Amino acid sequence: MLALLLVLASGCPSDSERGLTGDSEASDDGLDPDVSSPPPELSSCEVDADCAPAAATCCECPTFAVGVDDPLNQACVDVTCDDVPTCSATDAICGPNGTCELACNVVDDCDASFPDGFATDAAGCLVCAPAVVADECTADAGCVETRADCCGCTGGGASTAVPVSAQSAFDDALGCGPDVACPGIDTCDPDAEPTCTQGRCELLSDLAPAGACGDSDLPPCPAGQQCVLNLDPAATVRGLGVCVPQ
Repeated sequence: MLALLLVLASGCPSDSERGLTGDSEASDDGLDPDVSSPPPELSSCEVDADCAPAAATCCECPTFAVGVDDPLNQACVDVTCDDVPTCSATDAICGPNGTCELACNVVDDCDASFPDGFATDAAGCLVCAPAVVADECTADAGCVETRADCCGCTGGGASTAVPVSAQSAFDDALGCGPDVACPGIDTCDPDAEPTCTQGRCELLSDLAPAGACGDSDLPPCPAGQQCVLNLDPAATVRGLGVCVPQ
């Protein structure tokens, strides 16, 4: 299955951390309600069938992927959920690095284009609907790169993009004192640029790919091709699909 890989957090919970020990009383969703499970260690795999979507509890929408034999997945096999949430269209796949990853399902039946591209759901997956445009910016020049934490990428932390007019207030809200201890390692992406995407300031490093589609300002896909969503990360982050042969 072609899919857009989503970012997974790492860290390996023990069975007791997951609330799967015999001494713990399970809740209706199959896990101890008092346990806050950290994300699991990335599970190795060879094919998609080796992986399963997972969440902190059995009745939540998936937020990561584990191996099918992982205790977290096994604990949920026979669990029946009273209230089934409406979740993003995702599935577990075996990624290119041989680890289980949660991915957005490819949408290949959306014969549409919109003034500002496609909408994004809660999981960051594109859906066949017009984008909801924010009012942070109207052009790239309205955005500026700034530190996202007290270290910023130049000090080993992270950076982001915000509206030029909001940079000072954003930085003040971080509440950073003069004696912040930072790793002192430059983690900046030299290709990242503050970009106005669907009215929001984003720090992006990849250019929109050739053959991007879904925005009314872009040319339609050539004959024999269709606009497919969630296939190319550089297009998806901009609310766009890519043209591929039918």
